[in-house]
Amino acid sequence: MSGISRLWREAGPTSRLIIGFLMVALVGIVGLTPKSLFDQELVWPYAALVAAVGWGRSGVAFRPMVLLVILGVAQDVSAYAPLGCFGFINLSVFGLSAAFSRAFDRERAPIISMAAPVVLYAIAFSLVWLLASFASGHVVQVSPLISAMVVTYVMHMLMAPVFDLGRRIVPLTGSMV
Repeated sequence: MSGISRLWREAGPTSRLIIGFLMVALVGIVGLTPKSLFDQELVWPYAALVAAVGWGRSGVAFRPMVLLVILGVAQDVSAYAPLGCFGFINLSVFGLSAAFSRAFDRERAPIISMAAPVVLYAIAFSLVWLLASFASGHVVQVSPLISAMVVTYVMHMLMAPVFDLGRRIVPLTGSMV
């Protein structure tokens, strides 16, 4: 296992970005198949949100945003959502994740690493609920979204290191004087 972790540490941001994108695409493709166990419908995670939170921790960058829009279009098509809804949600979560990482400028503080994703997923699923309610013309049920949020957070706990592109600290522009 140390060989794989060594290779991962040595991999650059582009390699990590591609691997993360492929993993999200794989989770999305598997999610298109029927998902039931003992006649019970399984809840599927929103993998693109896990990528948005993870990639956002490294700061704002163009390439992750392009991939999140691509993943958003795929989500829109697979969920029969209006085109652009999931791209908007993915980019919003990405930007908020980058802002949280910048505001709490600590080197991966454990409390921030645990609390920030919960807040970000709550915001993301609130946006999903709002856009789904507006698109359908009625208030949609919250319980399936809460279940999906929990499963997405579990996926985040398992896969967060895959979406760590490395910490980029850049100076803020402008002045506060």
